[in-house]
Amino acid sequence: MDHPVSLRRLPQPKKIWEIESCYKCSLIGTCLTRIELRKLAKERIFAVASGDDYRLHAEFIRISDRSDQQGKALHKYLAKKYQVRSKKYLQATSDEVIKGLWDRDMAEGLLDSAWWAMLIHPTVSSALVSRLYGFLHMLGHDSLNSHHKERLHSERLSTKVAMLEEDLSTERQHYRQEKRLVQAELQSLQKTAAQLRLAEQENATLREENFNRLQEVQTWQSGRGHSSQQKEIDELRQGNNALIGRINELDTELDLIRNEFRSIADQLARTETLRQQLALHEAEQAKEIASLENLLMRHITQEATCSQCADQNTANCPGPSLCGKTVLYVGGRNNLIPHYRQLVEQCGGRFLHHDGGKEASRTLLPKMLTTADAVLCPIDCVSHDACNCVKKMCKRFQKPFVLMRSAGLSSLAKGLSEIVQ
Repeated sequence: MDHPVSLRRLPQPKKIWEIESCYKCSLIGTCLTRIELRKLAKERIFAVASGDDYRLHAEFIRISDRSDQQGKALHKYLAKKYQVRSKKYLQATSDEVIKGLWDRDMAEGLLDSAWWAMLIHPTVSSALVSRLYGFLHMLGHDSLNSHHKERLHSERLSTKVAMLEEDLSTERQHYRQEKRLVQAELQSLQKTAAQLRLAEQENATLREENFNRLQEVQTWQSGRGHSSQQKEIDELRQGNNALIGRINELDTELDLIRNEFRSIADQLARTETLRQQLALHEAEQAKEIASLENLLMRHITQEATCSQCADQNTANCPGPSLCGKTVLYVGGRNNLIPHYRQLVEQCGGRFLHHDGGKEASRTLLPKMLTTADAVLCPIDCVSHDACNCVKKMCKRFQKPFVLMRSAGLSSLAKGLSEIVQ
């Protein structure tokens, strides 16, 4: 008959309120950081009044001693936090195994989880827990002493860092100033270098020009460049001679122009003298003509008869006689027409007059011309067209045609003389 195998049930871990109170301070201080204490204090289930970290630490120690909702909530939080790490401790049944796990976790720096697992273990001996607590207690003193030294050292380092940062800031300012000065000096040096390069280029150019001139002087002195210089001089002389020749030509042309100008000026002076003489002669002729016309007018108006012959208006009369010829006068002055008529009739002729087309119609001229024996026309007192027309008709009808110099009575008397002859 088989006997049933009995499964050994693992003991349940202790609750936080079941842990001895003398270990609660180290438990809360080791397993809950200051940040965790502040966070848990704000949760509704704990509702711990805000204060400094030590007050929070003391308050959660009191909560860990109770099995109420707050105690259970605190146990639940820590059990969940160290669930994985504490599992291997709960499987150990002897102090030796538990101590081995402790030493391994301490080597790995897992002090908080190892201490939590040690305190909730249901079978661990009180002697081992007391011994480990003593170790933690002394470790706390060492840590406190070391922390104080480290804090002082940290403060000294912080002060030194602050001083170094201040020195560094000052050095940075000095560096920036020095950098600006160096940049300014660098720019100045670059500008000076550029000026120096430009001066070197100019110096090189001047040296090259000086060298070339020196070569030219040496060439000239040695006679090698004499031919080219002489050639240039000859060319300049030829150009100069050409210019002199051109100047001479221009001087000759200018003399010719001056002589021609003097000749023209002399001719103009002679022309002006002739014009003045002609004007004087014309004035004298005008006076003479006026005198003759006045004399003729007086002769016409007088009723005197020819004293030298008794047969007036006959061929025996020594004066001019038209012998009954009809004279056509074309043009003339209207105020002299009665005198024209009287002079023609005094000479034994018959007088006809036409104004040349000014008032009388020019169509009357042919009929009047057929009845006339002679035609007289003054050139100064008739239109050019009328004069030409009369001239053509006289030629057609073979009538004597006399062009008179003027419309005066003296010209008429001269014209009548031509007709009588």
